[in-house]
Amino acid sequence: MAKSDPLLLLRDRSWRLSHLYDIVNKQGQSVRFRPSVTQQQLYDDLHTRTVVLKARQLGITTAAVLYLLDAAAFGDHVACGIVSYSLEHAQHVLRRIIGHALDSLTPAIRDYVGVVQRSAREITFASGSYIRVDTTLRGGSYNYLLVSEYGKTCARDPLKAEEVLTGSIQAVSTTGTVIIESTGEGTSGYFADIVQQAAARDPTHILGPLDYKLFFFPWYSEPTYRLDYANPIDTELGRYLDAIPSVPPLNIAQRSWYAAQAGQLGALVKREYPSSVSEAFLSASDAYYYASEIDLAYKDRRVLQVNPYDPLSPVYAAADIGVNDATVIVVFQNIHGQISVIDVIADRNKGIDHYARELQQRTYLYAAIYLPHDASHRDNIIVENTYAREMRQLFSHTTTKVIVLPKTEK
Repeated sequence: MAKSDPLLLLRDRSWRLSHLYDIVNKQGQSVRFRPSVTQQQLYDDLHTRTVVLKARQLGITTAAVLYLLDAAAFGDHVACGIVSYSLEHAQHVLRRIIGHALDSLTPAIRDYVGVVQRSAREITFASGSYIRVDTTLRGGSYNYLLVSEYGKTCARDPLKAEEVLTGSIQAVSTTGTVIIESTGEGTSGYFADIVQQAAARDPTHILGPLDYKLFFFPWYSEPTYRLDYANPIDTELGRYLDAIPSVPPLNIAQRSWYAAQAGQLGALVKREYPSSVSEAFLSASDAYYYASEIDLAYKDRRVLQVNPYDPLSPVYAAADIGVNDATVIVVFQNIHGQISVIDVIADRNKGIDHYARELQQRTYLYAAIYLPHDASHRDNIIVENTYAREMRQLFSHTTTKVIVLPKTEK
């Protein structure tokens, strides 16, 4: 089969993406890839800058990877990059999705595509096109870039996330295509910023080539997320499911499936299987242990519009000194056994003197300031020798005690 043959079907990207490639499904079986409704929506409405917030196991990564593979396999001198949160995952994508799809092509199509080199990080084609995978890609330029599970990168390695933003994404031209996809991983980080900015944009705004178009795929958009038997649903979960703006409303099978997931995952279910954009980022992640308790405080109307500060009661401050993330100091009172949070101080990359000044600028008289046992600086300075000593010196003219807490469970 010569490359100059008039193969009309092979010139049709939509046909190729639904007829040529095999994938390994959730059951471990090799099957022909047929885009689901969700995957087809992504294909049909793709923008030059696309960000996808998703529930787990919807096949978005697979769809995006095959889109890049198809662009490289059937284009001339097309540069494609795939960036992931770990090299192991990036190489898994290259081997498990791309490698399997190529190996399952018919011999004639495989000859037509013309793979000339395959390694753990790169596949090149006779047309001069290639696909490269890594945790970040800097240098050269790319026509297509997939940033997979960017939320995990932002949560686990903020410096790497910054490198992806300033290096990999900037290597794609205005006319090139960037696809960023992930589940939510907490409220901070570049992925959360990109999604929330896209979600807040006026729907009448005409997208420019560098404006991110948001796709949100909630758990209930997946047809297989159903159970044939009824799961018990408590009153609180029932109210939550009733409030989900699904059209049509959730049926019994969907509610039962979600109840089963909630029973297994607890508060993590909202991160893994979000029902709304805001929920995906307010749910629990590795860095947000008490998200469900905070959510319950809002529901119980314990988050007040008026500060509950009592000037006659002692005031305390508790600090979480960040290394790669923010330093946060919570100011609170304990009044008759009820803890009231009355203030918060948060910043990044500041010294202990900055936070001491922030505390002193408030009008509170602090009974005690609590520091964490593991609050070491970027230079591995031990908290007992530095933060505690400096904080005590800065508050030496007061009666405030500075206490380093012992290590405990979360």
